[in-house]
Amino acid sequence: MDTLELVLRRVTLRELRLLQAVARSGSILKAASEIGLTQPALSKSIAGIEATFGVRLFDRNNRGVSVTPQGEILLRRAAGVFEELRQAVDELQSLADAARGELRLGGTPAVCAGLLPHAIGAARSDRPGFRFHVAELESGTLASEGAGRSVDLGIGRERRGGSGCDLAFERLFDDRLFIVAGAHHPLAGRRTVRLEETALHPWALPSADGSVTAHLEAQFRLQGLSLPDPTVTTMSMLVRSELVATHSFLTVLYGSILRFGKLPAALRVLPIELPSGIPVGVVRARGRTLAPSAEVFMQALRDVVRPMQSLTARQLRGQRL
Repeated sequence: MDTLELVLRRVTLRELRLLQAVARSGSILKAASEIGLTQPALSKSIAGIEATFGVRLFDRNNRGVSVTPQGEILLRRAAGVFEELRQAVDELQSLADAARGELRLGGTPAVCAGLLPHAIGAARSDRPGFRFHVAELESGTLASEGAGRSVDLGIGRERRGGSGCDLAFERLFDDRLFIVAGAHHPLAGRRTVRLEETALHPWALPSADGSVTAHLEAQFRLQGLSLPDPTVTTMSMLVRSELVATHSFLTVLYGSILRFGKLPAALRVLPIELPSGIPVGVVRARGRTLAPSAEVFMQALRDVVRPMQSLTARQLRGQRL
């Protein structure tokens, strides 16, 4: 019998968990108390594992135990085993949920406020029995959750630096930014507005280190202009929308929000075309098989966003917001 077969016969996953508990607590007595074993029973289990591998995993001293270099190797590899098992459990659970017509979706606040409800509605028009669990997540969290921890599909903007080796990103469209004013703003009723004219009015923008403000600043630079210093900075889209609707502020909103979202009726899109948008798409674990329900939702999502590719300020000005 080779060494691997011997280890598989003698060492269980539960015993690897025991080793992790001892390493974490630095004490056999404390670990035994945490996991509900007697100290002699835990010591016997450790001795048996050490005998199986033929190495010492812990050094004993008056203060407790410390992990040996050999123990570090085993614990590191054991952590990898448990992580692979956790991912397998998540993936199997996801497929089981999807087979029942249940889908776990994650979206950034902007996506949840506009695009996502319409995509869900479109999917349910074909499959009324579908059930959805939606989590609102920030972009950074969306990427990690899209890797398979708590959502099947994450919808949001592409992260800088790519999606990472464990993630696949399907680009759906570029969500363009549009400058918005209140209905009674002096620029709202004009047929043409130059970008530099907006610098004469107060702005309400997201935080300076956010992607929206960074993208807007790049659009100003393309025309040899500096982005005006905002009078108000807030990540709340509702606060910015209210400031614009009820006072003489300007802000920018995603086209998907203006097209699909529920915003104050007093908003007006200015006739300024900012030339580029922010890539928006679907993040999911690379190599994971999509369940039929996820495929149905993906197709509904693609159909919903298709008109967004050519969305213009002129079209939005003709749409009642």
